[in-house]
Amino acid sequence: MNAAATKIFDFLSAQDTFVVDRRVVSLIAFGELRHSIRKLVMAFLESDDADAVEISDGLRTRLSEWLTVPVPFNQEMLEVVVEVLGNSDAVLVRWGSDIRRLYDSARAAIDILQRAENPVRSTLRSAFTEMALRAKPFKIYCHRRARPHFESILTDIEGLPSTGGLFLHSPRDYENTDPFDTLVKVGPLRARGWGSAPDAVISAPRFATLLQAVWSSCADDPDFGYDPASPREWSGAQSDSPGNSDERHETSGGSHAAWAIQVTRSGEAPPAVTDLSGTSDELAIFSKLRKIREGRSAVLVQVDAMNGILYGARARVLSFDPDPAAREPIAYRIPIDSLREGMFVVMPRIAIDLGGVRAQHGHYSQIWKLRLQAEWRRAPNDLIARLKAAGLDLVHLGPAIEHWCGPPTSVIPAPQKIRHFEMLLRVLGIDEPSPKTSSQHSIPTWKLAWNEIRHSRGEAIQTGFLEQEIAEKELLEVLLRLLPEVRRLAQEHAGFFLELPVGCGIEGMFLFHFARGLEEGFTAPDADLKVVRPLGVIDRWRD
Repeated sequence: MNAAATKIFDFLSAQDTFVVDRRVVSLIAFGELRHSIRKLVMAFLESDDADAVEISDGLRTRLSEWLTVPVPFNQEMLEVVVEVLGNSDAVLVRWGSDIRRLYDSARAAIDILQRAENPVRSTLRSAFTEMALRAKPFKIYCHRRARPHFESILTDIEGLPSTGGLFLHSPRDYENTDPFDTLVKVGPLRARGWGSAPDAVISAPRFATLLQAVWSSCADDPDFGYDPASPREWSGAQSDSPGNSDERHETSGGSHAAWAIQVTRSGEAPPAVTDLSGTSDELAIFSKLRKIREGRSAVLVQVDAMNGILYGARARVLSFDPDPAAREPIAYRIPIDSLREGMFVVMPRIAIDLGGVRAQHGHYSQIWKLRLQAEWRRAPNDLIARLKAAGLDLVHLGPAIEHWCGPPTSVIPAPQKIRHFEMLLRVLGIDEPSPKTSSQHSIPTWKLAWNEIRHSRGEAIQTGFLEQEIAEKELLEVLLRLLPEVRRLAQEHAGFFLELPVGCGIEGMFLFHFARGLEEGFTAPDADLKVVRPLGVIDRWRD
């Protein structure tokens, strides 16, 4: 339910001036890390090697996160760089001395950073403590995956209410909240992608103060909060101009509200590095790179704590609304517009005929998962050693194996890359061919199992086995006939699959994924749309 209009108008009329309390932090070591990672991203992006482009995406994603989320400076930062690139000697052999120098520089900077706390976290801790002492109601705007990092700061602060009501994750959350004192935001004000926030933060403020913790050189979008009805647009903080530690100037947002911007700087002055287009604002640089690369505007539907699906911004998505009062419980809906949190996205999955071998959801996974679970229980360290010797050298291999051991739900937990999956099954000894198909060709079991995994994720099978296309009307009719069973399963499970009954005219199943949250600000290739992916992979498509 939207906040009462009278409360909002009364609040706005009582405010003469709104304040942006912009707290800019800097560290020499973090500046050197940013510089090294940025140069690596650009160098790998210029390569024709597919692995290089993937590395570039991974590094860009991590640096964007570090600039917009209050992450701790810990061992995980180093593991991220090592996992993406390998060790120093391997980098030299594969990519050459220039890349190795940047890699070693990034590792050295991370070693220094691990000795101190992230200044963004200490800045937020001080602010949260002060607001708690003064009993000032505040909210935090961030994307869902950033929330644990904020909560780790809030845990030790006395006098705070339950953290459950402190977070806003979407424009709808913001629209539905009553006026409060302070909105907390990490990173620059951006309309899309990493660190994004709704334009209404400036054009329709529901708070007196915006507390903004931001790394040096990260500028607000120049047109953030722009309202064509306003005589002047938001001018924001576009750069870290020199001057006193406490600066104020007046501007106006789209709501015609008067804004006072107060800038406070802390930390070490970073070296002046302006080697790319005269700026060291990585978020702006990466945003331009994303626009150059092929893709279309997309919306993320998060389906659980670890996975999500990207849909085209105006895609018609088959979905189920569990609200008993819904006029159309089964319908094609547009993300954000009519497909919303709390609904289910529905993926039709028609059985694939492999010439006498039928790949059912979870059939082959039961075979290799039972073997994996047995090996993991018997000798976990030996299994890890064998997998690494075979070339499966993930840094977090132990936790990954535990995840792969999990049972199939609406998605089959498994390695993300086909070569890693093949290595896994060969180490497990599951590499015998399947029964011969009608074309007298035998298919290795690991390939059938991989097709099953891809199928569960929503990917099209590209090895000659194509899904049967079903008309929209027929799909709707089948689902409406199964509505009572759909409602029952939706009450019991956050995600589930529904086998189609014999005689309904269609052979296969429907996968139901719970829409935990929706988020705009992505640009992705068509091949990465309508596919269940880990959120860490999806992050690379943020604008």
